[in-house]
Amino acid sequence: MKSQLGINSCVKRSPLPLSSRVGDDLVLFSLSRGMYYGMPAVAKRIWDLMDEKVTISAICDQLMEEFSVDRDTCEAEVLGFIGQLEAEELVVSL
Repeated sequence: MKSQLGINSCVKRSPLPLSSRVGDDLVLFSLSRGMYYGMPAVAKRIWDLMDEKVTISAICDQLMEEFSVDRDTCEAEVLGFIGQLEAEELVVSL
């Protein structure tokens, strides 16, 4: 199923995966899928920002303050990444 996420979509991370910090990275374990997911620094930051309900636009605003990235690239990358998380049931769209 294709994601219906847009820049104004509200998302929140799912409470189901187990997570652990490993150095600067984050590792998630999905009990339902029996899969591990490694998240490097930027992905970990996106995960942290989704602790509460947030729009994808607000995530991009924050990332652009913290990292050297232009708006178009940020939006495309964040939408793609969150779409992958949604497909793996690690994020819920609200």
